[in-house]
Amino acid sequence: MRPHNWQLRLAEFGRARASMPFSWGTNDCCTFAAAAVEAVSGSNPMSSMEPYGTEAGRKRKALRRLLRRIDKAGGLKALVTEFLGAPISPRMASVGDVVLVLNAGAEVVGVCNGINIMAPGASGVVTLSMDAAVAAWRI
Repeated sequence: MRPHNWQLRLAEFGRARASMPFSWGTNDCCTFAAAAVEAVSGSNPMSSMEPYGTEAGRKRKALRRLLRRIDKAGGLKALVTEFLGAPISPRMASVGDVVLVLNAGAEVVGVCNGINIMAPGASGVVTLSMDAAVAAWRI
């Protein structure tokens, strides 16, 4: 269930991330989507995972574990499904839902803003086309 002020919280999340550059463990596609889910629902689906955005050696080890976990799960779609449940058609996605998109040949998760997908980019939030979406998860 979404809190009564989820739209405001999602808008604040978008403003806070607007110029935040991509960074493994703090603003990669997984942490971005998880933080957006927290803004929308009040719960972070990655809260049980070991952080991978701290001290360099620990960061590399935890990132390798995350990438192995994605590979073991069968890809990013399967891993997100472990955390968020069964996917829905991207055509059914609405504002605040998590969306998986193919971007430059890579799987990326972001958040539906109604007509596009918000995701972290090199210099801040980028928008990706819903036409490239391959799955979505209702939040």
